[in-house]
Amino acid sequence: MMQKLLNIIYLIVLVVCVCLIIRVFNAQPTTVPTVNAANGDGTATIEVPHIEVSASETKKFAADKFEMNFSLEIRGKDKEAVFKRISERRAVIFENVKSLDIPQSDVEQNSVDIRKEWTYRNNKRELVGYVATQNFTITVNRKIDAAALVQALSPEPDVEIRRTAVGLKDEDAVQSKVIKVVGEKAKNKAKNYAEGVGAKLGRVLQINGEGGGVYYRPIRFRTNGVMMAKSAMMDGAVAEMAPDESAIADSVEVSASVRVMFELK
Repeated sequence: MMQKLLNIIYLIVLVVCVCLIIRVFNAQPTTVPTVNAANGDGTATIEVPHIEVSASETKKFAADKFEMNFSLEIRGKDKEAVFKRISERRAVIFENVKSLDIPQSDVEQNSVDIRKEWTYRNNKRELVGYVATQNFTITVNRKIDAAALVQALSPEPDVEIRRTAVGLKDEDAVQSKVIKVVGEKAKNKAKNYAEGVGAKLGRVLQINGEGGGVYYRPIRFRTNGVMMAKSAMMDGAVAEMAPDESAIADSVEVSASVRVMFELK
């Protein structure tokens, strides 16, 4: 009997405690946090009045690096004769480079590649001869030197001019200038929008680079045995043609794009 009474008392106390807890909870003031959305890590992003703008900029710069690619190709039936011939033709390339005061350190060359050339007669493979090739990359700092080297090597037999590409020695420094310009452009754009609605720009909330880079179009040449060669004058005298600089690209486009979010005050 006594145990039953104790159980009833415990139940009454429990009910009273629950009622008190509910009453205290309902008495607390309700606060609603100003949030935009929950992030994946469980934190909340505070909603701030803001404006988001994008801007892009492209500028041209004078090229100060000219990279030319040449190749030698020698064919013959005798392997040793082919190897000797390509050595002789390679020496001619370096002679022209030296005559234009281009440092030999600015000339890159790969190893000579010699392969067999075959033909098929009556279902039988026969050796025709050998083909030796070697590629060169020559870099100069002036457009006139690039044009002069192309002119000098164009008439040379077995020399193929693959392409001449222009670039910039310090691409990072040049692109840094364009990035700063496009950043200022985005800031002014956002400022105009803000002033249009009677607001002011605050701090930068977010910034994203959206691409850009350095662009150039390679100029390709094909030798025909006489292109840019020496020409005979009307009186029969032979004179050197001036290097044709117009055949060499001389500018590089550098671009940058950005998207920026500013706080509005």
